[in-house]
Amino acid sequence: MKKGIRNCQCVTVRCSLFFLFLFGAAVSNIHAEELKIGFTPDIPPFIIGEKGLEVDIVRSALQYKGHTFKMKRYPYKRLQIAVSKMGLDGAAAVRKTEGDGVFYSDDFIAFQNVAITKKKSGIVLEKISDLKGKSILAWQNAHRDLGKEFEDMFSPATNSPHRKKYDEIPIQRNQNMMFWKERADVIVIDETIFLWYRNQLSEQVNTTEEVIFHNIFDNETHFQVAFKDQRIRDDFNEGLRHLRESGIYQQLLDKYIE
Repeated sequence: MKKGIRNCQCVTVRCSLFFLFLFGAAVSNIHAEELKIGFTPDIPPFIIGEKGLEVDIVRSALQYKGHTFKMKRYPYKRLQIAVSKMGLDGAAAVRKTEGDGVFYSDDFIAFQNVAITKKKSGIVLEKISDLKGKSILAWQNAHRDLGKEFEDMFSPATNSPHRKKYDEIPIQRNQNMMFWKERADVIVIDETIFLWYRNQLSEQVNTTEEVIFHNIFDNETHFQVAFKDQRIRDDFNEGLRHLRESGIYQQLLDKYIE
């Protein structure tokens, strides 16, 4: 009789713990929401249709607390005001603006712009001024993004002689293809974008040549996610910390560049 009672008590305790677990899981997701999150148009590998590195990070971080979202696409200039003036719940890859009433996350992604050459060229680049005399491929409006010295050398508004060998290419796939086809000495680009296209173009052109990354620009440019609701921002930050501490963040990055 005592043995039977003891077994019954154990079953009762196990059942209680099981239902307590279910209740705790339900409580943790009771405030989960479906959000409207803004993203820029495609910038592989950060944004590729409904996927991409940015999308994966935001989705995984929000899912940590049960949140989901629907993507909304906006040009970058509109994305910066998509939460404060257009009613979105969030906007990914924006820069913090003081006093706009928006709640900004921790840094969630960074762009590292570099100058890249093929090793066989023997080109040495230690500073921006070393770009003088080189043929260069950059992205559209790069002259606005890389600091005053770069702008003074390559802006169309200047009469700098260095512009003669400088081109800004609107489509970054074409920019990368031209570099591999020997159309320029130097490609100026975000490192992750370069590595992604190096893989993507490998079946169409030889991308196996050894290259050198020249870190001649300022430090990484970090971006945040803007949120309308402080609680959602805090949930996102907690999920982002989990991604980094668990190694999932690095796995997401490796998926697009390896």
